[in-house]
Amino acid sequence: MTASTTATEDDDSIWVIYESPPDFPDQYVARRLHMNHSTKDYVVGNTMIEVRSKLPKGLFKIERSDRDDPMIRESWI
Repeated sequence: MTASTTATEDDDSIWVIYESPPDFPDQYVARRLHMNHSTKDYVVGNTMIEVRSKLPKGLFKIERSDRDDPMIRESWI
């Protein structure tokens, strides 16, 4: 998460989990998109399980598509 924000529930948001993006090599990062626009909200962890545990409760997982960027592991709405 950004230092000043917490993961919140939002019906118009999607959280996308990336594996080893350039700004966090060797880590997992979930970034919140609001209505398909980037936000400053993110969470970081050493494992995907750790990142999942930091997401808002009550989200549903969306499996990745073959068309997704290779760094994308899954998304949550």
